[in-house]
Formats: sequence, C-alpha cells, structure tokens
Amino acid sequence: MSALASVAEARILESLEAGEEALISGKGKPLDLDGYFAAPSSLRAGFGMLKSAGVIPPEVEAMRGVNWLRDRITTVTDTEEKQALKKELMVRETELAMALERMKRSLKADAAG
Repeated sequence: MSALASVAEARILESLEAGEEALISGKGKPLDLDGYFAAPSSLRAGFGMLKSAGVIPPEVEAMRGVNWLRDRITTVTDTEEKQALKKELMVRETELAMALERMKRSLKADAAG
C-alpha cells in the first residue's frame, strides 16, 4: 500500500471512529467511473476540479440549454413563440457545435504535441 493510500485509509478510519459516518457521501455504493474514463485523458484532471468545485463546464450548460429549448418547443402552442424558440434553438445548436469543434481541434493539437 502506498504512503498516500495509508494516510487516506487512516483518515477514513479516524472519521468513522469520530462518528462522522454521515459525512461520507456514497457510503456503501460502488463508484461510477464511466464518465471519468469516457473523458479524454488530457481533460480528466480539469473536469475533476470543476466537478469538485461544483462548476458546470460551459459545453454542458449549453447542452442543457439546447435540451430545454427542444422540450419547450414541443409544449408551446403559440405559433409566434414557437417560431422564436426555433430560431433561438438554431443559434444555440450552432454555438454548441462550434464550441465542441474548437475543443476537438484543441485536443488533437495537444495530442500531436
């Protein structure tokens, strides 16, 4: 066992003995690391820091906005509002596609060295 693992294990045991069991989120549940390993290795550390800080990446926020607009379009009955939402959706989808393309190019450039 590495020194870091030993320290972590000791801290966990101390917390459990002190009755801080309720503070351990996800206790007894398996870790879901699919999302972590699905991310490119060059972005994992950054994504991990953003997640720990409770910050949503701009691309994810944009995807949520696009999905919200799609859902809204299906529920709106007013023709003018529906047209306005469709125009907004086209703009947001274009912005998202461009942002994802920039990210893809950046990753390729980083991988090429």
